[in-house]
Amino acid sequence: IGKLDESCLMFVSILYNLFGEFWKLRPEANKVLSREMTFVLTEHQRQGIAQYIQHLGLDFDKLRESGIDGILSEASSIANQTLLGKNGYEELARSKTEEYVRPNGEKVVIDDGTSSVKLVYLNLRK
Repeated sequence: IGKLDESCLMFVSILYNLFGEFWKLRPEANKVLSREMTFVLTEHQRQGIAQYIQHLGLDFDKLRESGIDGILSEASSIANQTLLGKNGYEELARSKTEEYVRPNGEKVVIDDGTSSVKLVYLNLRK
């Protein structure tokens, strides 16, 4: 892998810090599924694609039978934060705005207007 852009490294660091908090915030969880980032191109948005793919192939009853306590995800865009919130995910933590600074001190502005990356969790044991 080649050298990562500073912005990519910053984003990876934010995600690493958030995911590292999970077990402190949910010590009762023994086994969780981590949901990967999803993205729908702008020209295909508002067609229900993100809603369709967010749990594609998942059978919640089988997950529970397998001992899965919940689904963990990050939500970096306002659209994804809204979608996951509407589908029962609760916010556990969010990034701090001071993390959005490049090594040269320049602030990074996220172009969709969101103020933070959120760590969210869907509890399957409720």
